[in-house]
Amino acid sequence: MEVTFEPYKKITFQSYMLYDSAEAFVNVIALSIPPGVSSQSRLFWANGVLFRFFSHPPSEAIAKEVLSGHVIWDHIEFAPMPEYKNELKVAERPLVMTTILDVSSHPLFRRLTAWIRDNLIKK
Repeated sequence: MEVTFEPYKKITFQSYMLYDSAEAFVNVIALSIPPGVSSQSRLFWANGVLFRFFSHPPSEAIAKEVLSGHVIWDHIEFAPMPEYKNELKVAERPLVMTTILDVSSHPLFRRLTAWIRDNLIKK
């Protein structure tokens, strides 16, 4: 049996939204939940960047790109978050909790967030 690993060669995203802070980012998510309704969302963190991404709907064209080593996402949202925290809450929506997953050991996310940090987040 042969086992191989072929990392992605390219990541493309077609739009993005930068939030000023992790709190502003989480606030936007929390305020979309009606008051009194409990909810849990999940965001990712690596390299001081809090983020989430949205894929395109499945299609033959997207599948061909992925198989050739090219990941294409529709949209990415992110904010600077220098220190990792495993959850964030918003005072206005106490029943809404956002879990933060540390994906800094994932090669794809590590490179993506380093690029975002160095190119899209104002210093």
